[in-house]
Amino acid sequence: MKPADIEKFLSQKINSNEEKLLQQYFSEANVNQPLAFTNKILNLIFQKERLQNHHNNNFEVSFKQIIKDKLPPAVTRIALLVTTEYEGIFRNGGIGTYYRTLSERLAAEDFYVVLLLCQSQEKFAGESTIPAVKHIFSTSECMDVLELQPTHLAILSQLQHGEWVDYENYCALFFVTAIATTFPNTYIYIEFPEMLGLGYRTVQAKQTAILGENCVVAVTLHSGQEWLQEAHARYTHSHPDWFWQTSHYEQYSFEQADLAFFLSHFLKEKVEKYGWKTSHAKHLPYCFSVIEQPLKTITPRNDLQWLVDEDKIPLVFFGRLEERKGLFTFLEAIKLLESSVIEKVHIIFLGKNVELQAEGLQGLDSQQYIKQKLGSKCCYTIVTDLFSQEAIQLVNLLHCAIVCLTSSQENFPHTALEMGQLPVSLIVSDTGGFRETLNLIGRTDGVRWFIPENVLSLAQAMIEAISAYPEKLGVPMREFLHFVNQRLLNQRFEYMKQAFYQIATSPASHLDKSEPRRWILGMTHLTEQLFLENYAQNEYSGRGEVVELGCWFGSSTISLAMGLEANSCVTNKNQRIHVYDIFIWSSQANMPQSVIGTSLEGKYKDGDSFLNEYLERIHPWSHLIHVYPGDLAEIGWQQGEIECLFIDAMKSWELTNSIIKNFFPYLIPEVSLVIHQDFAHYYTSWIHLIMYRLREYLVPIEHPFIYSSRAFRYVKLIPNDLLQNSYSFDSFSETEVEAAFDYSLDITAKKMQPNILAAKVMHFIHVKNFEKAKLEFKESIAQLDSFEWLELADVQINAKIYHSIDLLS
Repeated sequence: MKPADIEKFLSQKINSNEEKLLQQYFSEANVNQPLAFTNKILNLIFQKERLQNHHNNNFEVSFKQIIKDKLPPAVTRIALLVTTEYEGIFRNGGIGTYYRTLSERLAAEDFYVVLLLCQSQEKFAGESTIPAVKHIFSTSECMDVLELQPTHLAILSQLQHGEWVDYENYCALFFVTAIATTFPNTYIYIEFPEMLGLGYRTVQAKQTAILGENCVVAVTLHSGQEWLQEAHARYTHSHPDWFWQTSHYEQYSFEQADLAFFLSHFLKEKVEKYGWKTSHAKHLPYCFSVIEQPLKTITPRNDLQWLVDEDKIPLVFFGRLEERKGLFTFLEAIKLLESSVIEKVHIIFLGKNVELQAEGLQGLDSQQYIKQKLGSKCCYTIVTDLFSQEAIQLVNLLHCAIVCLTSSQENFPHTALEMGQLPVSLIVSDTGGFRETLNLIGRTDGVRWFIPENVLSLAQAMIEAISAYPEKLGVPMREFLHFVNQRLLNQRFEYMKQAFYQIATSPASHLDKSEPRRWILGMTHLTEQLFLENYAQNEYSGRGEVVELGCWFGSSTISLAMGLEANSCVTNKNQRIHVYDIFIWSSQANMPQSVIGTSLEGKYKDGDSFLNEYLERIHPWSHLIHVYPGDLAEIGWQQGEIECLFIDAMKSWELTNSIIKNFFPYLIPEVSLVIHQDFAHYYTSWIHLIMYRLREYLVPIEHPFIYSSRAFRYVKLIPNDLLQNSYSFDSFSETEVEAAFDYSLDITAKKMQPNILAAKVMHFIHVKNFEKAKLEFKESIAQLDSFEWLELADVQINAKIYHSIDLLS
């Protein structure tokens, strides 16, 4: 629809007083200030939708019937991914690869994935040939596929020719609204990049409750305007108003989104220097594509086969051919190489051709600049038209390629994740993003670092790599990469789940109320917290005390206290919950990772006490709780019968023996409940040995899935000799060990059984039977899918770090 057609359409349809008021705003608006005009209209729309629900149909956005016919009547959960790039549709890697991988991961978890492309003139009408994506739309077809009201058309009419960022913003908002309208009772996850502030209007709509409560809006930090300007060394702006307005959109959308993710600490620190607030943001690196070997079976494009057959040393510049990727530094370093070195190499530029932005080079593209700089002094080839996967395949087919990643600054570069998986020599700029990516996948072999933007340093690294050619290199194991990937994916789903829980439990929510409250910060899962709350409210009789061994920041304490407070059968509630913890911060206990993105991130260092923070968190229920700071082995227990014993402290044989000797004697037969929070944790393998030995006295009860915890009923007195024994690994024969883990597998929910297998592998590491550990490890991964390897990945990492053992060798 052309602007003139919109004007005609508006004149025919405006009839109500409110719509006439909109027309008045439209006619009075200063055409040189469309942004102020659209803000005024948006505010009016917000007032209308808040105050006059009966008139909502005048402002509702929906899909046209031709699109509705393509949509299912209902879905459980939707993921709408809004981006300017998507690998497979465009040739770009980077952000495009991020969204392709994300869409595949979400689809594998039964999300109904919809892709919305911004800044694209291609029209898809909801059709998709990508398996992971159900529907594709572009903002350019907004008026073709959506039923828009006069107010929406007025906004787009004003913005179509000038304020294109706002135009894309509103189109994205209208698409989001149409999906929310079509699926009002479905959880909808919406993700934007922060770049260009494309999610600004959508975040505004969510903040003002115009966007449905069934939506969670996430924004991921990729590459905003301020950082790009710095990375390109551009400190003046030809359009300063546009630059600062767009930068504001980026900052606002990141700061106000329901979920904010940053990929690297490097870029997080950058935007903090620009004044952004990041305390709410969560560190979440890419889920990346694992490059499955062998790629040698794939043949290159016919016109590139000669590069594979070339006898010279392939020296590859890999990445977009632009200043920020280090193109200028690379070319200057090449010029420093002696002719005897240059004769040995064939330089391959593998990346997208772009127009250069540096002063004095406007009008030149990268290909022209490379030819201008190198002339006929060396052998080089420029390849600019490959998709990301084709480029990776080509590099892998080259004979022992030397790949240069030369960016002056990087966020979390996919190039490092991709090249780091290949048996190629790497020359890498020592900037934050590259360090973080290569560390993530454990790539250290054959990596040479150089000082960013330092021509001499880069040239020296090139000479060293060429002198060492060809290198026989080790690369990360595929299994390990799957481990890492699954951990990242699980973390993402945990964050998303927490956000959806908050929606479902809000007082006004019409969504599924099966989860009665939000998750409490801690190392316990929501299912465990709900179980404890339900027990304390509905099953706890008050005959004995409730004892909690290990509480950290109080998620389990608060759950028990909330339940006890609501318990109508127990009259004496004062200090019935007894809590033990040393309250000392420890990195080895995974504490720093568990508070990332919260107000506690960076607050404590190893050895600090966090007792005051715990006391503050439990303060509303402090009358119900008695706190015992210190070593439970020294403090012991003398307070009478124990009706509930929640154990999150069997971290060693010493603590295990102390708990059995000092707390188990006070359990009440046929009454007491013992809950092992670490039952399905890979490290505490002794729990399985103890619970098997005591299986006659502590019997697993039927209960809902409660993540890594397992609950047992104390059915009869444990003989004193079993209670006072000092247990160790030597107390159990190999036969009993096998029986113990078989028993644990039988009483564990299927989704947690991989954790029990991991604990069994860890048992053999603890007793230093490394060959048996390797055998168990390989048998376990052979019977599990890659998404079930998370705890096994932790075992592999533990074996490498603390025992220098590779379980896959």
